Amino acid sequence: MSRELTFLSFWAINGALDAPRLYGQLDAIRASGFDGVVFHPRRYPDQPPYLSATYFDGVSELILHAKSIGLRFWIYDENGWPSGIAGGEVLRQLPASRCEWIEWREDEGQGRIALGSKQAVNSLDDAATALFIRLTYDGYRLGLQPEAFAHVEGFFSDEVAFLDGHGLTLKTGAAPWDRRLPERYLEQYGEELEPLLPLLFTSGEGADRLRIRYWELLSDLLAESFYQPVAEWCAAHGKRFTAHLKAEEHPYFQLSYSGSCLELLRQVETPAIDALERYPGNDYYPKLARSVAMQQGRGGALAEAMGGGGWGVNPETFEAYALWLAGHGIDTFVIHLQQDRLDTQAIQDWPPSMPAHMTWRDAFPSLLRSVRAKAARLPDLSGDPELLIVLPTRGVMAGFNPREARGMNEHDGSQAPDTEAAAMSLAAVRLVEAVHRSGIHAELSEERTLERDGLLSEGRLHIGHRAYRRVLPADGCMWSDEGLLDRLRRAGVQVMGTDEWQAFAANGHGESATSAIRSAAPVIPPQDEWSVRKLPAANCLPVEWRQLEDGRIGADILIERMGELPGRLEVFLHDRVESLHANGRRMIVKPDGDGFVADLGEGADVELGPSDFVLRLEADPMPLGEPLPAAFIQGRFAINTRSEWTDKDGRQLMTAGPLVLAPIDRLSGRSDMIRGGYPFCGDPVTIAKTIQLPPGACGRLRLAGLRADAAYVRIGGRSGQWCWGPEWTVDLPEDATGEIEIEAMLYPSTYNRYGPHRHIDGDRHLVSPDQFKGIHNFADRPDAPACTLGAQWHAVKWEWDGHIELLVQDDQFQAKAGS
Repeated sequence: MSRELTFLSFWAINGALDAPRLYGQLDAIRASGFDGVVFHPRRYPDQPPYLSATYFDGVSELILHAKSIGLRFWIYDENGWPSGIAGGEVLRQLPASRCEWIEWREDEGQGRIALGSKQAVNSLDDAATALFIRLTYDGYRLGLQPEAFAHVEGFFSDEVAFLDGHGLTLKTGAAPWDRRLPERYLEQYGEELEPLLPLLFTSGEGADRLRIRYWELLSDLLAESFYQPVAEWCAAHGKRFTAHLKAEEHPYFQLSYSGSCLELLRQVETPAIDALERYPGNDYYPKLARSVAMQQGRGGALAEAMGGGGWGVNPETFEAYALWLAGHGIDTFVIHLQQDRLDTQAIQDWPPSMPAHMTWRDAFPSLLRSVRAKAARLPDLSGDPELLIVLPTRGVMAGFNPREARGMNEHDGSQAPDTEAAAMSLAAVRLVEAVHRSGIHAELSEERTLERDGLLSEGRLHIGHRAYRRVLPADGCMWSDEGLLDRLRRAGVQVMGTDEWQAFAANGHGESATSAIRSAAPVIPPQDEWSVRKLPAANCLPVEWRQLEDGRIGADILIERMGELPGRLEVFLHDRVESLHANGRRMIVKPDGDGFVADLGEGADVELGPSDFVLRLEADPMPLGEPLPAAFIQGRFAINTRSEWTDKDGRQLMTAGPLVLAPIDRLSGRSDMIRGGYPFCGDPVTIAKTIQLPPGACGRLRLAGLRADAAYVRIGGRSGQWCWGPEWTVDLPEDATGEIEIEAMLYPSTYNRYGPHRHIDGDRHLVSPDQFKGIHNFADRPDAPACTLGAQWHAVKWEWDGHIELLVQDDQFQAKAGS
């Protein structure tokens, strides 16, 4: 691709503005290879109060430190999300602010329009937006030190949709309402709106026309009331402005939240998308942001990436995800999420927290270099595309009945209803994906944009800064200007149908997304078996609290052969508790890093149970604090199960337990760290073997059969190299020959540390707070039970069982090397 990738850390500030601690985090983010941060108050504890003078002083210090170490600095414009409420201050100052909607009610066989409302900040309210800008944007401008404000590159706005952005239509079947709509409708279309409103919910003559006009007017109001004022403020003060919407996955989904994503993203200086989960999504929504950016001459597009991907995100999935987005022209990545403090809520808050809290965090500089190098080999999308796909936004609007949208998944728009409008929307997405897979460089637009902004010149359709020779209207497009397509044809623009674009692709048009690289042939040199050089420095066992009758919480830890456990045991808590007792003895709990630690001592006090020793913990949560703080037993021990670890899905193992702390066994020749007693460990294991390299060996080494998140590999005692799946390769030093020792530090999945271990699916590709609580929600598979916590513990495999391969591209050397 033509532009260098930019990586920003979505830096979630959930603790006090403690400058020394936060300076250290900025230094670590810079050392990890990031270009900058998006400063994001998130569950911010008001220390000092949000948007106060002392708050701005503290943020100024952070900005100036970022400047001193070469980090770019963006500001997220809210405490939480969605944007627009100034941490609740807008509603406090405008208590009369309301969100209104209309719904269809049937009484005794008769239907009627009913008006509903609630107290909330309304994105369609000009006064609310003006106050939000004054409190937040002007607050930063006037409150920050001038040098600090000058270093702020831009502002990030999040998921501002109709009304308060919380999915009114999907939840209730109602439609957003604004009291300006009747006057706007009369002024623009010359007829009264109120008598026509039933057609939003019922069929009848003129329903198509009414619905298109209604939803386009709502899109215009949202643009005028929120996005344009914020964009104008940013432009006036020399700041960039980025924003992503809600429900970008397909046109039917986005309609209920924002109307037209393309129309709203036109207002945004750096158009963005919210690319959630661990694995690539469809190819439609990354093209939305990129298309608007190029048509508007913005140059680049942004993605908030991997939110909710779960603690099982690893370098392999990160790289694949980033390259998927880069392949669509996304060049700025806001990596969701790095938590300031890893308390219990942060562990569960749309994880992961990266890079700071990943087991493989030290691999990040190498990972980002690898992504940048591979992205540089992707096709250059800066030139005019080969094809413009016109989305049927109006066609979807014409068939959209709000009552039919109820029940659709509010996260990704899945479970769309079996209606003509939803089918049209999903067919358009499939068309975009098919064109992308064919290698054709395509961009997106919609009917309204072509009619309003399209210009014909020299056989091309011009939209802003882009020119197109070929146009492919998706099925269902509806035109106010019925002669537009004929004019395109007469001007020399090829208007394609399904057969024509497929023939165009078959005739060799379109760039290949990958370059042909000759694969290296594997040679297996003589070698011995892997052996464990060093076990993890410490092990840990999650504490499963239960509620006690007196309001406290308790847990029982089983221990076998207590006297043989080496060293001391600790209890680590991610949140403060009022008191902690171990077998009746009150423990001293001290702050320690991201949490609090209680030293149980060597040979901790335990009770003798029927067959095991029992460590009985009892805790008093803090008043108004975390009721079930995440906690772990830490020390030098193994974890055995009284049942078996069995394969779940090829990636994970599971056991019903019970789990027991036991003395460390040197794995007894095993190459499986989960069955070997380390299912929840976050520290690496070091393994080693010796190989025989022939003279003149060159190329790369592949460590086959590894199952881990990442490996840090030393060849013959030299400086290490990071590698990860699926390649698991490292460069072979030029002078490496003869007997060489290979040492590899294998890093386990971060899921094994933080879970949710008891979720019925184990390590999921999408994790919200409810997956830890066992509450079935939109992030679960549709057939999951109401309670998603099961009897099985889960762990991602952490093992080794293969050879080291020498990958060479020199045929003569391969023949010389033999096997």
